[in-house]
Amino acid sequence: MRARVLVVVAFVVFLALLSAYARKHEHYGEGFSIDLPQPYDQLLATVREVVNDGIIRGTFQYKGTSELEGAQSAQTSDAFPRWTEGGMVLYKLRPHTLSPAHFYESADEGTVVVRYVVQPLTPTGIRLRIDAIFQEDSRHHSHASDGAVENSEFEAVSAKIQEAEQREVRSKAESARVEQQQRLEELQSELDRETAELKAAVEKQQQLEQKVQALEHTKPARVRTATADLKVAPYTEAKTVELLSKDTSVAVLAQVSSWYRVQSNDGKQGWVYQLMLEIAP
Repeated sequence: MRARVLVVVAFVVFLALLSAYARKHEHYGEGFSIDLPQPYDQLLATVREVVNDGIIRGTFQYKGTSELEGAQSAQTSDAFPRWTEGGMVLYKLRPHTLSPAHFYESADEGTVVVRYVVQPLTPTGIRLRIDAIFQEDSRHHSHASDGAVENSEFEAVSAKIQEAEQREVRSKAESARVEQQQRLEELQSELDRETAELKAAVEKQQQLEQKVQALEHTKPARVRTATADLKVAPYTEAKTVELLSKDTSVAVLAQVSSWYRVQSNDGKQGWVYQLMLEIAP
């Protein structure tokens, strides 16, 4: 009976250890993959920024730190099998790393390698795959990642995507603001121009009305002599503006002593000696 109990207890302990082992290792080496609605060139440029930023996130080698600095980009790496499924493959390496966190049983010095694969699916759909591995220098043994590095690196990519989208939103908003401001300035200029034209038209109308009113208070007359000098001032020695012929019609605007201020049919004004005119009754 006691032996049977011991067997059962041992079996339970074995199951518990097996379950814990399975839970501990079930995510190692899975990598990270996501489909994004981004133009290929735009996403590739964003991934290149992360590849060249000199940091590997999601792992560390010293307590109190949360990432590895001193990383460098690379075109190739033998840490992973050759990629044959298409797309652009980029690498970020951090050599001379001691026992980096979040890699299975990493207890030696080696190189942390992150691989990024950007695969076009459609003109506006891209698959991004990120994998991380730790490769020992001494035994050339590789240690799989538990996903922390891949997730953290994607967070960096995602943050840059959001920054780019926010810049685009701000750029569009600024462009719209500038366009609206230009339109407002154009409308204001048009309004100012039309206002000036309206003011000029009103002034012209007022001038015409004044002329009409002036004509309403004038008296018609005609030149009674063979000719009549239209003078600039009411005296004989004044300069002659025009020589009016006999029977030319004029409008008498005013009278000063023996001179009439008149306006001819062509709009010219001046002074004519009164004996040269015949005022209509």
